[in-house]
Amino acid sequence: MGRWSYSSRWTVEECKTITTKFLNEHKYFDGGVRWGGMNWSRNGEKTGSIGFVVSTVEGDEYIRFQYTQTDRNTDEKTELDYKARLDWTPCYFGGRRWWFICPLVINGRVCNRRVGSLHLGGGKYFGCRHCYNLTYESSKESHKFDRVFREMGVTAKQAKELFK
Repeated sequence: MGRWSYSSRWTVEECKTITTKFLNEHKYFDGGVRWGGMNWSRNGEKTGSIGFVVSTVEGDEYIRFQYTQTDRNTDEKTELDYKARLDWTPCYFGGRRWWFICPLVINGRVCNRRVGSLHLGGGKYFGCRHCYNLTYESSKESHKFDRVFREMGVTAKQAKELFK
C-alpha cells in the first residue's frame, strides 16, 4: 500500500471495502436477519476478514460489523462491534436499491450520507469515501504530471497540445 509521490491521499482501492452490491449478490437483502462475512486479500495473501449481520426487518434495517483490528505500532488488538443503518429506495421497474448510511462522526457531526460502499480508510470504523477523503487510483494517475507541468510554467491543457 505505497503512496505515489504526487499525492498522499489514500485510494479506495487501498482500503478494505464492503458494498451493497456484494451484499445483494449474496442474498443478504432477501428479508429477515442474515449472518455472514468476507475476507480480503492482496497478492494471494489474506489481509483481513470481517463478520457481519444484516437485518432487513421493516423499521430495523442495519448492518452490524464485528471484527478485530490490530494496531501496527503496538500490536494491541481492539474488538469492534457496531452498527450502520441501512436504507432503501424503490427502483423504477420494481424492487429496492439498498444503501448504507455512513456512521462516521466528523468534527462532531454524524455524516449520515447514503452510499453504496463503506471503506476502512485508515481509521477503526467503516465509513464513506468522503469522510476518509479517499480518491481513486485512476484519478491520481490522470493528474500525476500536473505538478511537473506547473513547474514548467504551462497548464495541463497546454501540455496536452504540445504532445499531440
